[in-house]
Amino acid sequence: MDLQQINVKVFTTEDSNINYTNFIKVFNRWMKEADSDDYLNYADYSHVDAGPGVLLILKQANYSIDNAYHEYGFLYNRKHAVDGDNADKICQALTEVLSKCEQLEASAELEDAVHFNGGDLLFMINNRHIAPNTAETAAAVQADLTPVLEQMYGDDDFTIERTSEDARERFALRISANSDKPVSELLANLGA
Repeated sequence: MDLQQINVKVFTTEDSNINYTNFIKVFNRWMKEADSDDYLNYADYSHVDAGPGVLLILKQANYSIDNAYHEYGFLYNRKHAVDGDNADKICQALTEVLSKCEQLEASAELEDAVHFNGGDLLFMINNRHIAPNTAETAAAVQADLTPVLEQMYGDDDFTIERTSEDARERFALRISANSDKPVSELLANLGA
């Protein structure tokens, strides 16, 4: 299985206070500071109940402060192919999303009101052709995902569970770690 279009959502902590206007300010700053023309625009879906919130659209990926199922988190959605083996691709996705979470936590625009729980993740493959929502897919993905998570979490225990067994749903795994490591330490463990 060649994993592509990996999505990772890092959930916010319970004490986080989400203000979509502040995320728009951050996303506008990121677009201004970008070295390339990768950043295209943002879209405000904050009026949609349990929706994507505010979405930053890039050529290669999208970022959003997502509220699907009424659970806030920062979502990284890779749109184009990534080279390497599956472990490399998983590590790239985790490094990308955690790096952006670290930047968000340090953003003055968010007024120290948003924090991320690196021990609470959603891992998805946004391509039903590559990854149908089956037990076989789960076993194959977990074989590549588990070593990367072991590296990231170190000695901390974690569990991986499918979010749904409904074949109509997108393949997704919920990762719950008994870890209070800050995002910066998880990034360091990944070699970032």
